[in-house]
Amino acid sequence: MKPDRPSGQQIKNWRKLRQKKYRRDLGLFLAEGERCVEQILHNRRIAVEAVLRSGSSGWTPDHAACPFYELDERDFQAVADTKNPQGVAAVCRIPPDISVDRMKTGKGLMIAVDGIRDPGNLGTMIRTAVWFGAGGLLCGNGSVDPYHPKVVRSTAGATGALPVAGGELHPMLSLLEEQGWQVFLLQDGEESAVLEEAGKTDRVILVVGNEANGVNQALFTGNRKRVCIRGQSETVESLNAAVALSIALYEMRRV
Repeated sequence: MKPDRPSGQQIKNWRKLRQKKYRRDLGLFLAEGERCVEQILHNRRIAVEAVLRSGSSGWTPDHAACPFYELDERDFQAVADTKNPQGVAAVCRIPPDISVDRMKTGKGLMIAVDGIRDPGNLGTMIRTAVWFGAGGLLCGNGSVDPYHPKVVRSTAGATGALPVAGGELHPMLSLLEEQGWQVFLLQDGEESAVLEEAGKTDRVILVVGNEANGVNQALFTGNRKRVCIRGQSETVESLNAAVALSIALYEMRRV
């Protein structure tokens, strides 16, 4: 498959995808790295507008029913978000958010993020949630954009495999609770039940809070359960947010 040369306007638009404003205006995001791009193409969960490679890359997509472009090194570096890019990227269409109304009638396990700021953490959470079969992500206001380039890289190609609903977290949780969903707030403390002993229903939402401050206290209302992971908390202050979610998802699948 022989690549084409992009126009100056295309390169200009792709460069803007580092910024959230332009990602939302254009409805596009950038996925970087050979394995990430290949997984997205394989999954076919999201629309791929263009596949890109640098002039020094000999990579060619195995299957891509979309335009394929080659950029010179300087232009690829300008488009890429990484300091030392691999020379492979894809321009993808941001899928529409799923409404909470569409999520509420389902069953199983969902995750919610409250003020997660680190893109690497959110990307790892999405990747892990997909691995454990979570049915959706509630992305509360104040969390990093799930289509931030580093988030997308950290999902290792899982971007698009998890339905996302964004907005103010408390009303979204309340609406789901009305349909029988049980909310577990992952927060260490004396009042927290150990996760594997907390019990669960067939509709559970696991909430993970901000890396520094944990879950917002305004979310501790009604019948929501405060849960924690058993460990040596007197020695270590806390777990990394993505690590905590990974352990919690594993425990939830065992219960």
